[in-house]
Amino acid sequence: MILLDTHVVFWLLLAPEQLSSPARNSILQARSTGERLACSSISLYEIANAVRRRRLHVKSTIQEFIAAVQAKLELEPLTAEIAICAADLPQPFHGDPMDRIIAATAIVGGYTLITHDGRIRKANACKTLW
Repeated sequence: MILLDTHVVFWLLLAPEQLSSPARNSILQARSTGERLACSSISLYEIANAVRRRRLHVKSTIQEFIAAVQAKLELEPLTAEIAICAADLPQPFHGDPMDRIIAATAIVGGYTLITHDGRIRKANACKTLW
């Protein structure tokens, strides 16, 4: 399974040209082979909060946008194992709790995380692609 970071979810739906070629190709290959594509359920909060704060702009209501995300991707829930893993991520992993949860979701599930976030990629805590 491939896990998408929050910004990748947003770009996939509204600005696919923002995705790198390897990220776009991996998503297309996953779709063609039936491999699961997912995002952490915490990404729904991040998207809704960013829209509320006017940091992201959607052309529909936030409810419609979240419904579109749910129609295209599976949601990985926050579990106790993921919460513990996120809290235990070693330095130099940065302190953003949402990024820690997303990376921990990839670690616990053994998923590749597609992310543009250099701090996550540099930490080498999980397998990443950009």
